[in-house]
Amino acid sequence: MEQSVIQVYKNANSARAPTINLSPELTSQDLCNPSLIQAAQELFKADGALVINQLFSVELIDTLYAAFKQQYAAYFNDQNYDRVLNVGHKRKMLTVAVQDPFNDPQLYGNPLLLHLLRGLLGDGFVLGSFGAVIALPGAEAQHIHRDHPPLFEDETLDPQLPSFAVTLVVPLIDLTEATGSTRVWKKSHRVPQSQDLAMAASSVPFVQRGGCYLMDYQLLHGGTANLSQQVRPILYIVYYRSWFQEVVNYEQQARVLIAPQEYTKIPKAYQFLFSRQRELFVSQPSIEQYHNNLTSCQREITSHIEFNQLTTQEQAQRLGELAKIALAQYGLKQARLQLVRHGDNTVFKVVTSDLPLAQSNQNSYQPNHFCLRIHRANYLSPEAIASELLWLRSLSQNTSLAIPEPIPTTTGELCTTVQHPDVPEARTCSLTRWLVGESPRFNPSSLEAIGRLLGQLHHYAQQWQPPPHFTRPQWHWQGLFETYAGYSNQGATLWAQVPQDYVVLFGAVSDRIKSIMNALPETPEQWGLIHGDFWLGNLLVSEQQVSRQNYGMIDFADCGWGYWGYDVARLLSDWGTKPDFKSYLDQVLSGYTTIRAFPEAQLPMIPYFIAAQHVSFALWRIHRAQDHPDFRATLVADLKTAAVEVKQILALFEG
Repeated sequence: MEQSVIQVYKNANSARAPTINLSPELTSQDLCNPSLIQAAQELFKADGALVINQLFSVELIDTLYAAFKQQYAAYFNDQNYDRVLNVGHKRKMLTVAVQDPFNDPQLYGNPLLLHLLRGLLGDGFVLGSFGAVIALPGAEAQHIHRDHPPLFEDETLDPQLPSFAVTLVVPLIDLTEATGSTRVWKKSHRVPQSQDLAMAASSVPFVQRGGCYLMDYQLLHGGTANLSQQVRPILYIVYYRSWFQEVVNYEQQARVLIAPQEYTKIPKAYQFLFSRQRELFVSQPSIEQYHNNLTSCQREITSHIEFNQLTTQEQAQRLGELAKIALAQYGLKQARLQLVRHGDNTVFKVVTSDLPLAQSNQNSYQPNHFCLRIHRANYLSPEAIASELLWLRSLSQNTSLAIPEPIPTTTGELCTTVQHPDVPEARTCSLTRWLVGESPRFNPSSLEAIGRLLGQLHHYAQQWQPPPHFTRPQWHWQGLFETYAGYSNQGATLWAQVPQDYVVLFGAVSDRIKSIMNALPETPEQWGLIHGDFWLGNLLVSEQQVSRQNYGMIDFADCGWGYWGYDVARLLSDWGTKPDFKSYLDQVLSGYTTIRAFPEAQLPMIPYFIAAQHVSFALWRIHRAQDHPDFRATLVADLKTAAVEVKQILALFEG
């Protein structure tokens, strides 16, 4: 992260609130920089107010503004409404339904924002209220006030406490002297309420679209007059400490309005923000209907939350029931299921004689045995999963490689999507033939044969012409560290979940990979359809094949477009810091180059690709820990191991 893209103004000698100016070029990873977070926390703790410019994209704010006008224009009149609070002359406060486009982690879960709030409010903080204040044209200046009374009868105690609630204010229009803004008295959260009159010096932040300001819940403030002919809407989101309970402000409306179907759209990494909303969930997202069907809505949301808290065995049992529904789509109703693994995907061995034997590579498959994969929810689309299976079908039909052959459903589809009442999301499932063999032990003498196998896979991939609707992830820098970071579809916001101890190290690797990959062209000589997870655990060899070193390949779940060397790096990632690494790499390439040339430009990049994989897997574990008990149990140790490996690799190859 370049220092020039961030400007910090303490404004220590004036009444102006401290201000941080960001650059729109900053990535979500940059926003997690510990120095930036620490500076923001210190400024807010001291002054109780903080302006952050360009925290959000202008496009996001304009989208929110257009939706706000469409959904809430009925309140742009100077009259009284049910469940809308009058908070001053021509000034109204209403609850905004958390639905498209307001149900967006970019708004309420910005990476810098979450790290800042975690330091201010502690672990377990929640989103306590979500709404808007509308200042109509001609609105007079609002009364000066604090948003919450003292917590203690002895008013001298409150100013000594850390923040118990923080308000985020996001203007939906540019705030000018004409439209008005909010007048704030910085440091007033450190002054007993009986001394309010002594707080003379104040300032008004005129924030442009994309900017925001934060206020301690006990900061003195008041909306200024709206002298324009334009309605002035500002969004507010208030975050609470885990123990704080609001006792004022919401006599007429709900603190948060969110429907069950909207809650399920929230990425799991952000659902903790809405942990209190089971008491407020609604079956309809409109203000008028928020009291209806509360019991059924609670039940629906609870099922989602409960599934994530089940043990691994309990989750697998429920998915086993879903597997039976999926097998019916293949015409299999009497098959025997055996759980193989409940990890990233859930895998069952299926034993049945109801399907025909393989027509080719018969010796590679175990007769009457199949592999049913239940693909994890909220990641790859059914179209992307079907594309993986198209690739497997082409490999099994047109090469001698031992590959899991896809089995179509009774209607000819390569995958099927099914539901079960005890599993919260619909799941895409696929069925393939069961390859014979076990994963081989590491043996340097086998590396040449494995390199030859990888060369065969890449050789066919370079010649293969995918159909027009073929879609798979791209494993360039954006795919690894942004779009699909953590092998998720939440890459843009996943960095906010990275523990502070690892942000700098992981970010440095990301920056290095960005520089490397941006310099590599995505030409057929350098780039193509790769396996994505080519390691010994995804190779199979049977007792009969050991002497011939004939290997099968499984688990193409991460296949996508990437650099050819990335597969080589994955194969050797467990030995990147070993003294014999160079020898191992030479042996792999010795076999690989008997089939096709290896791009020389990528040779010096292999160690960096390995470092990238360690960080990518760490992000993946952080993501999966949100909903999988096994990942939660080992996350702390896994992150420590990843950090050690990355540091050692960088030390070896950078000196």
